[in-house]
Amino acid sequence: MKKLTLYFLVLHTVMLLVSGFGVWFILYRFFPDTLVDFYFIIPLFFYLMGIIFIYRFRHTPVNEPKQVVNLYMLMRMIKIFMSFAIILLYWFLDKPHIRSFAGIFIIFYLINLVWETYIYLKMELYFKHKDRQMKSQRKDAEL
Repeated sequence: MKKLTLYFLVLHTVMLLVSGFGVWFILYRFFPDTLVDFYFIIPLFFYLMGIIFIYRFRHTPVNEPKQVVNLYMLMRMIKIFMSFAIILLYWFLDKPHIRSFAGIFIIFYLINLVWETYIYLKMELYFKHKDRQMKSQRKDAEL
């Protein structure tokens, strides 16, 4: 599990760096009027949420698939409410640029959703593989 967690952390970091600098470059080069002052908050928020997401799954019991699904849905709800809170806070701090900030935030949310779904599917496959291994070991022990 440590190897898989390390893989996910490296993947998450690389994907966030690539998407963070990529979106910033596209905005800076082609849409400079939509670039917001506190752009770094958006990638940082998704990076921290992703790390929490990965570490929470690491501590999930392998033999309880319902708990994995519940944890995934709980993390989705937390991310939605935290996203709303960040956008609301930015709205209070910088009303003239809220549309740009919210648009960039939504783009990041969708990009992040893709690779977090990939991470979730890989973890689900890992949990199923470990569960099958444990069941076969029990059968071998019973014989």
